[in-house]
Amino acid sequence: MTYSAILTPFAIILELVVFILGVYAGYCRKKPYAYLFAVTFLIFAAFDYLGSIGVSTDIIAILNIVAVLAALAGMYLVVREKSA
Repeated sequence: MTYSAILTPFAIILELVVFILGVYAGYCRKKPYAYLFAVTFLIFAAFDYLGSIGVSTDIIAILNIVAVLAALAGMYLVVREKSA
């Protein structure tokens, strides 16, 4: 058994935990940027899962770009909130 067979499911679980915490922070704490971080980690979980089942690398690359753009938008909102 390789490390990736053990670590990938563990990483997916952690990414889903971060997703849940992001939704919580967005909804209960009224932090709109938290939704973007939640989406980022949900996409990362999908990225890891799809990679582990052998989905086309083109689709995975597109998911990666979308996740990074969501994180970038979230960081923009964080920076804008701190400077306001």
